[in-house]
Amino acid sequence: MMAKCLVVGDLIEDVIVVPEGSVVSDTDNQAKIAATLGGSATNFAVWASTLGMETHLVARVGRGDGSKFTKLLADKSVIAHLQEDKQLSTGRIVVLSDGENRTFFTDRGANVNLEPHVLPVEALGDYLYLSGYSVLSMGTQGAQKLIEIAQTNGMAVIVDPGSESFIRDYGTKYFLEAIAGADVLLPNLAEAKILSGEDSLVAAADKLNRLFKLVVVTLGAEGALVKNATTVEQVSAPDANVVDTTGAGDAFAAMFIRHLAEGATPLHAAQEACIFASRAVEMIGGQPS
Repeated sequence: MMAKCLVVGDLIEDVIVVPEGSVVSDTDNQAKIAATLGGSATNFAVWASTLGMETHLVARVGRGDGSKFTKLLADKSVIAHLQEDKQLSTGRIVVLSDGENRTFFTDRGANVNLEPHVLPVEALGDYLYLSGYSVLSMGTQGAQKLIEIAQTNGMAVIVDPGSESFIRDYGTKYFLEAIAGADVLLPNLAEAKILSGEDSLVAAADKLNRLFKLVVVTLGAEGALVKNATTVEQVSAPDANVVDTTGAGDAFAAMFIRHLAEGATPLHAAQEACIFASRAVEMIGGQPS
């Protein structure tokens, strides 16, 4: 039986800019530009559905955009449960992608008014995947209520913290309170450091593991570190021809959860996820085409 995953978080219209050379100010720069459906939660949902999981997405868009995005997501085998905002437009983001470096210009739009507790019964299943960006919308109390609903229904809770800068703006202490009780934490190195207050990778993972049963710190081209009660080990990532790293963490998370659902150890799941994410960076955009 396929695993069922409920995803709660942002839906964003991405405009991804990949310069074809060094960026020069105050003049034209040749670039490849792609407009895609994005948002960390949405990217993850599409990757997860591509990998064979029954995937439901709860997100918020601008008035009149619900049917359009529901169809776009259905074409990617994602079952969308979209709220329409009466005042704010669908979120948008411009991503300036230069190799492994990315700069974001973000307007979260309707995402800021997400009502996370409007959950259809048919979306409840095996996993709740919570994008850290959505914590900004629902607040500590809302996030805790959502985690409680999931765990009451026997779902494992996985959190991707989302962004170092957003965590800092929200407040590290309050962010940790918001996601307390989650089963799996999937930060990148910068997020792991700010959440733990530690400078070294192992120390950061160890401290976070006291709060979460399983911590997997993604390290880009360096692979990932897996830390739980019995394991602390770094797995490597294969070489990749990096075009755009947008969505690589979401691809990693999707493959990681798929392997966990199939009974793999966290270490093996992380190894397979690193291989999968290395393929994702070789194309423009945060989702499979």
